[in-house]
Amino acid sequence: MKLLALDIDGTLITKEHVLTEGVRSALLRAQRDYDTRIILASGRPTPALGALAEALQIADYGGYLMPFNGGKILEAGSKRLLSAQLLDADLIPQLYHLVQEHGANILTYTEEHILTEREDDPYAEKEVVITGMPLKRVPSFVEAATESLPKCLAVGPLEKLIPLEAAVKEQLGTRVGAFRSSDYFLELVPLGVNKGSALARLLDVLGITPQDLIAIGDNYNDLEMIELAGTGVAMGNAPEDIQRRADFVTRSNAEDGVAYALEQLLFV
Repeated sequence: MKLLALDIDGTLITKEHVLTEGVRSALLRAQRDYDTRIILASGRPTPALGALAEALQIADYGGYLMPFNGGKILEAGSKRLLSAQLLDADLIPQLYHLVQEHGANILTYTEEHILTEREDDPYAEKEVVITGMPLKRVPSFVEAATESLPKCLAVGPLEKLIPLEAAVKEQLGTRVGAFRSSDYFLELVPLGVNKGSALARLLDVLGITPQDLIAIGDNYNDLEMIELAGTGVAMGNAPEDIQRRADFVTRSNAEDGVAYALEQLLFV
C-alpha cells in the first residue's frame, strides 16, 4: 500500500478552484490500480474538504482527511477522529490583539461558518471562495471564540503578515506555530502542528514508513510533508526555494501537475 498526501489549493486544483478531469482520472487510477490511499492535507477546515473527497471517491478507497494543516486527522469514510491538536482557549485573545495591532484581520471556523468581525474584508472573501463556507459577522471575535480551536487565520496583505508572523513567533512562539499558506493568509496553529508532523503520526498508526509516502504541495505550509515523504514533490508553480527542497518538480497546477507526477513516479 502507498499513501499519497495532496495539498489542495495551488496543487490539486487550478487557480480557478477546478479539479480537472485529467487529475481526477489519474487519482482514481492510483487508488484503483496501484493500491494507493489518498490523504487530503490542507489548511482548509473539515467541511471544505467534502466535495473534493467525494469527487475522488476517497472514502471508498480508505483514504483520510487532514484539515487545519494537520490539526485534525480523520478517516474519510467513517469520519472517525484519529488525532486532534487545539489552540488553548487563553491564546485566542492574545492572538486577536496581536493581529489587530498589525492591521490584519483574524478568522476562525465553526462547522457551518467562518467567524469574523469584518465581513467586508476582501481577504476574508478569498477564504469564502476557497472553502465555500459563508462568513458570519460576530460583534466580538474573542467572545465568540470561547472554545479551544484547531486554528485561527490572519488575513491581509503580505507587508502586514510578514511582521505579524515575526511578532507571533517572538511573543507566543513557545505555544503557537505561525506560517504563511499564501501571500495573504497566515496560519496560526498549536505549536508543532504541520502537515509533516501529522503525517508522521498517521504513518505510525498505519505501520507504514515514509518511503511509501508521496507528498505533493506548492507552498510553505507543505514543506514539512514534502521533506518527510520518501518522494516529496513540488508543483511547478511553487516558489523556487520549495522546489529546491523537493525530490521531484512536476508541472504547474494549470498543467495537471498532479497527474504528471503520478505518471512519472507511480504509473511506471
